[in-house]
Amino acid sequence: MIDVENDIFNRLYDDVAPICAKNCFRIVSTPAPTAFPAVTMFEMDNKTDTTMNSNTLDDDYAILTYETHVYAQTKQKARAVFAELDRLLQRLNMSRLSGDFSPNNANTKVFEYVARYRVKVDQNGVLYRVR
Repeated sequence: MIDVENDIFNRLYDDVAPICAKNCFRIVSTPAPTAFPAVTMFEMDNKTDTTMNSNTLDDDYAILTYETHVYAQTKQKARAVFAELDRLLQRLNMSRLSGDFSPNNANTKVFEYVARYRVKVDQNGVLYRVR
């Protein structure tokens, strides 16, 4: 397992935090943020890429899947924040797998946009686009 979740979050923080309310870009899932807009991002899956590994027991490459949630009080704001987040994630070579609005059961007056991304990483933390 190649662990780069905190590194990816830290690489994004300076660009994503300004488009969120104060302290509302987090690395954990939050069903009911306290301020808007808010963004959460977390690693859903981290699996060895067996097609690229050598004969050692160390992981040479891993395939990572991330889930992002954008919370806002209007659909337009959620879309705008998501568009910027999507641009930043794709700049890190992440490929978007899916994205759409999802009902927010914790607060029905909040719009929640959920998207998933996939990326390949090597032992040095270099991110590669997965097609």
